[in-house]
Amino acid sequence: MISRRFLFALALLSLAAPARAAAPQTSVPYALLIDYDSGTVLFAKNADAQMSPASTTKILTAEIVFRAIDEGRLKLDDPAPVSARAASEGDAESGGSSMFVQAGSEVRVDDLLHGLIIASGNDAAIALSEKLAGSEEAFAVLMNTRARELGMSHSHFANAWGRGDPRQSVTARDMARLAAYVIKTYPQFYPYFGQTQFTWNGVAQQNRNPLLTMGLGADGMKTGHIAQSGYGLVGSAVQNGRRLILVLNGAKSEDERAREARKLIEWGFAQK
Repeated sequence: MISRRFLFALALLSLAAPARAAAPQTSVPYALLIDYDSGTVLFAKNADAQMSPASTTKILTAEIVFRAIDEGRLKLDDPAPVSARAASEGDAESGGSSMFVQAGSEVRVDDLLHGLIIASGNDAAIALSEKLAGSEEAFAVLMNTRARELGMSHSHFANAWGRGDPRQSVTARDMARLAAYVIKTYPQFYPYFGQTQFTWNGVAQQNRNPLLTMGLGADGMKTGHIAQSGYGLVGSAVQNGRRLILVLNGAKSEDERAREARKLIEWGFAQK
């Protein structure tokens, strides 16, 4: 016969060590949530499937610029000429996001980085790629070389800003690897990703990352959207010294992207 004392002890044990919460369901087709410090995968859904990165591509574009600055090959105050291609292909009328630089002008690298990361300027991405490599096509070669060096073995890039292209595809796992590398390697530049607003040419634009305003401890990364990919996000947040990195893609709307991102981040921080 089981004693009352034994039953009481079991009851206390169950209170002291609650069961781990079941993994959440998510409506997005691609998702990966990892613990930054340990690399532990907390949640994965099609994490190794190919997907279009859209403007999250700009994280790699930024990394290549950060590295050039770190190595002394580029300075934040260096002027970068804005070509007609950068201004026209990257303007708002072309259907993408823009920081509204003007063809024939020169813009500091620092301003282009703000436009690239905060305003998600396609024009900024092209101008930076041309500054570093002479052309966006040559920059794409650098992107693929750099992706291999970073261990992004299942990703391929064809342009600097995320234009839809069948040759441009990534995996959620590769994008999480890239995000972790940027956070660790460039603490002096990572704060660009957490700035909520940038004004250029008289136009004030808000950072599109919905996590930044949710009170979750989010401090950066990048959103993306094109027809081929749906709405995507690479995000990171810190609570009580613990950092999580989230990659999701394929949401049908901005609202779905924000809702699913919040749900996964909140669930992740609840796991001990």
